Amino acid sequence: MGLLDKAGNVGTTPNEKPKAVAKAVPKAVAKAAPKAVAKPKSVAATSVSAKPAKAKKVRAQRTTGLPEGYELASKMNRSISWWVNIAVNFSVLTVALVLTASNTTTLTTYLFILSLVLIILNVIVIPAKTGRTIGHFVSRTKYMTASGEKAGVLHSILANTIGLFTLVGLILVLINMSDFDAKNYVSIAGLVIGIIFIVLWFVNRNFKKNSDMDQGLYDLLFRAYLVKHIPVEGEVATGIWGRLENAGEWGDKIASRREDNIKKATQKAADKTAKAEEDAKKAPTDSSKDE
Repeated sequence: MGLLDKAGNVGTTPNEKPKAVAKAVPKAVAKAAPKAVAKPKSVAATSVSAKPAKAKKVRAQRTTGLPEGYELASKMNRSISWWVNIAVNFSVLTVALVLTASNTTTLTTYLFILSLVLIILNVIVIPAKTGRTIGHFVSRTKYMTASGEKAGVLHSILANTIGLFTLVGLILVLINMSDFDAKNYVSIAGLVIGIIFIVLWFVNRNFKKNSDMDQGLYDLLFRAYLVKHIPVEGEVATGIWGRLENAGEWGDKIASRREDNIKKATQKAADKTAKAEEDAKKAPTDSSKDE
């Protein structure tokens, strides 16, 4: 046995180690990834209550017509109110304009300032406090809206200055027409503004003439009516406002006098008509006697 072993080791060195045999490594097999399962689409749950639809805002109908509990002002009341407001707004201004035409002095300047103060008081300040002008106090009238509220200050300004703006319009037209220059844009603008103010007066007058309730342009825009003043609870005027309220007694006296004059004039006309008819009846009998 020993000889055979030695014969088998011939050709090898004693220190040479036997070569390592490489073991076969099994190839890694890629595992198939699990297919993603598609999730079912989410279905809206019927149990969830749907949001209620927003209700549309219902616009309140615009109130029109005379407010309840009020009576339209008579022609007599309107006439007194108009004349008093004209006197307050234009009396001092007219004097100032007349003096300016003849001579410009310090007095005319003071008069213009005084007239401006009176207009502001009668058109803005007093209506803002009481809702009435001095003419309304004297005539015992006031402006009320269709909803039963006092007319605003803006209505008072527009309704009570239409005459003033008409006067300003006439002045602007006369000044710019006397020395008109087509290249002067200021002159053209003044002429146009003056014409607009004058046209507005005619439009307002036309609306009043064709209105059953004597409403002008601005009365229709603000739904305002001139009615007889009936004091309500908490509206008792004191102080200077009480004195203005007492001015209504003076207006009542004017109204009663005018009514008496109208009655007398009517009676005189009726008497003249009756006398003329009697004379006409007597005329044939007289002529037959002469024959």
